Amino acid sequence: MNSQLFEQARSAYRAGDYSTAVQFFAACKDDSEVAGEVDHLRGNALMRLGMVREAANAYELALRDTAYGKRGALLTNRGKALSAVGDADGAISCFIEATQDNSYSTPYKAYLGLGRALLSEDRVAEAGTAFRQAAIDGANPAPASALGQLGACFVKLGRPADAIESYRTALDFAGPRDDTRSLNAGLGCAYSASGRHTEAVEAFRVATADGIYQLTPAEVDAQTASQDALDAASAQNAMAPVGTQQVGALDPLDPLGKSGQFMPDPSDTGFFTLTESEMIQQDRQNMKIRRRHRHTGLKVFLVILLLLVIAAGGLAFAYTRGFGFPSQQDALTGLFNAVTDGGDTGQYLAPGLSDSARSSIVASIPEDATPTITNMDQSMTESTALVTVELPRGGQPTYEVTFVRNANHIGWAVSSITMQFDSSDEQPVDGDASSTTTTDGSDAASQDQAATDTAEEPVSEDAPVE
Repeated sequence: MNSQLFEQARSAYRAGDYSTAVQFFAACKDDSEVAGEVDHLRGNALMRLGMVREAANAYELALRDTAYGKRGALLTNRGKALSAVGDADGAISCFIEATQDNSYSTPYKAYLGLGRALLSEDRVAEAGTAFRQAAIDGANPAPASALGQLGACFVKLGRPADAIESYRTALDFAGPRDDTRSLNAGLGCAYSASGRHTEAVEAFRVATADGIYQLTPAEVDAQTASQDALDAASAQNAMAPVGTQQVGALDPLDPLGKSGQFMPDPSDTGFFTLTESEMIQQDRQNMKIRRRHRHTGLKVFLVILLLLVIAAGGLAFAYTRGFGFPSQQDALTGLFNAVTDGGDTGQYLAPGLSDSARSSIVASIPEDATPTITNMDQSMTESTALVTVELPRGGQPTYEVTFVRNANHIGWAVSSITMQFDSSDEQPVDGDASSTTTTDGSDAASQDQAATDTAEEPVSEDAPVE
């Protein structure tokens, strides 16, 4: 193995230049050589570039180096790569074998991948067992995601009471990186399946309150069913029999009831008994009333002005909170559709990007894929979102997408797209640590140690790049 090329490859990897890193990793050894660390790192770089099929092959080569070890991490990464290309059976085999590696320090990641792969095969009960194992693993620092997946399995298995407890526990354990909107939507489905419709409607309201989370078709159906049940109950209550109403007495001043109101009797107004001074006083009062009426136009103008100020303030507030037209989801969906249809992608990309950056973003987007924003940190001029992509042949890789304001500064455009995977097991560059500054800020010593670990969750829905 060429040590000099290997060090250059590692330096490029730590700097985030994964394309160069892949080339150097491939060049530093012959095809006949077995070097687990080289192929492990090459697989990680390929994953970050979205080249999941090539990454799966690289992890397979790394597994042939029995002296290198790291089988649990390698098998988990290979399982996720196979899931991303739609090979559920191969992924399931890898994940199961990974959980049997007693030296593997974070088996919950393998259980999470196994649960998702089993769900794609509609093996719901087995998937629920895998998610439960992931949730109770003491090494799992964020069990909320696994508990939410377990709740979804309970709903599908017709056990809504257990699903409610799973979702409630998930919300108790939820951290900053967990998508509480999705958890509340799942809780709404569980409440709806239990017939607790008031709580279901409230859970869906909380899930969609900020306008970011979009309910899935199944969640929309559950929300509609609960709302319809509440509306039907309200209508039934409104139709309850009431006491017979009493007919009002006739107005003696309008005995035929033609006017519909009391008709004034001149003898009761006091008009004919007013003195001259009282008539003058009455006239002055009437003049004041007429003057007040003349200011009605001014009052209307002031009310309209106030409404315009309030509307402008509302728009300014919405702008500072990251809202825009098109929204982040609209810009992302438009970009993916343009790639699939061969249309103009430029209108969805940030105006300041170079041609090479635009080409790189377009090249990283799979055709016929459907993106969904699952979590987003948004500000006035920049937003960062975690996006789950539904591939046409199965699999759900996760991307981190950065948005900036577009050319008209009203809507949003995409400025970068990076495939995400769990970084806590980035073997052999765990945490990407090195004395050189890295993507997660660790030092060089820790990067050299990290060179023995791997990025576990390249296509995970619940962990960032490691």
